[in-house]
Formats: sequence, structure tokens, C-alpha cells
Amino acid sequence: MSNIKGTVKLDEKSFLKQVEKDVSKTLNKNISKIQRTLNDRIEKIVFQRLVTGLPSIQGLDLAEIGVPDINTRLTSIVGVVAKNSQVIVRGGKQVRIEIKILRDDYSDILSLPEAVYTYISAKGSGILEWLKWILLDGTSQVVGGFEFSPLTSPFSRTGGGVMVAGNGWSVPPSIAGSAGNNILTRSLQNIEQDIKIIVNQELQRMIK
Repeated sequence: MSNIKGTVKLDEKSFLKQVEKDVSKTLNKNISKIQRTLNDRIEKIVFQRLVTGLPSIQGLDLAEIGVPDINTRLTSIVGVVAKNSQVIVRGGKQVRIEIKILRDDYSDILSLPEAVYTYISAKGSGILEWLKWILLDGTSQVVGGFEFSPLTSPFSRTGGGVMVAGNGWSVPPSIAGSAGNNILTRSLQNIEQDIKIIVNQELQRMIK
């Protein structure tokens, strides 16, 4: 019986090109499935990071904002942020994935009923745009002619103080924020690493 000997030479560039072509073909066939799965997984991680990262607004901060159920409202609002997270997967020679979490102007959550607080007092009624204050207005003055006083009063909505005549009032520095640096963006710091892991896991699962 004779032995057959020989070698097979592979063209590495051609081989890699074929692998890339096969991978791209598989991914393009599953665009909708990839997008659906990523949407679900990223919504969950965004919600988790926000819920665990948001500060609990208590004490004088709560009293100054003047919204008794502010933490319940925040939980509801972050649920909307997570649900509104958007994953866009585009096919082609290279599959591109775009992920959007927070809108630049926060319009989707600032328009929610939870984002404003309507009150009625002995001096009249009004609307507190509390979410806009803490997300966008920084420490600039948001209420003119009044300032916070930690006085015990039956007219206090939170029991921690009231607004009295003064120079003006701004959001406490501990919870004040701007468009690019607020309690939401700070809670989502470094989430990119979690998202990269999720995306890699899903793409690898598809090409196995």
C-alpha cells in the first residue's frame, strides 16, 4: 500500500476574505433578529444602571425641590429612558450598529407628566419644572424673588422647609446638572463597556 504525501497551501488573504464574506452574509441575514435582541438586552442594562446609579433625593435636597414623591417619579422616568433606548443595525459589507440612549434635549422625558409637579397653596397654584431644573439648569437661578428656608411649617409640601422672600433660588449643587453632566449621565458612566460586551456576545452567537 503506497503512502500519499503532499501539502496544501492556503492563500491567507483569500481565506480571510472568504471568512469575512461568510460572516457578513450571516449577519446581514439576521439584521432584524440582532436588532431585536440588542434592543431588549440594552434596555435592561440601561434600566439597571440608572436605577442603581441614581441618588436617592432626601433631606434638605428633597425639601428644596419641593416634590414629595420625587424618587418614585424618577424611577418611572428612568423606565421610559430605558424603553426609549434605540438600537439601529444597518447591513452591508460591514454591519454597523448605532445605539442611542439619551436625547440631546431630553424632550422625550421632559414632556412626561412625572416631569412637572402641580401644586396648590394658600398663596395660589403653580407648576414646578423640577426635572428640567436638575437635568439642564445647573446652579443658575431658577426661581426669582424667593429662597429656601428650612423652617418647620404646616404649609411645607415635604415637611422640610418653605420658600420665603429673598434674592432667588437655584438647585442644590449636590443634584444640579447640565445637559452633559447630570444625575442620568453620571449613572450611565462607562456603560459603553457593558454595551460592547453585549454586542460582541450577540454577534458571536449569530456566526457560530
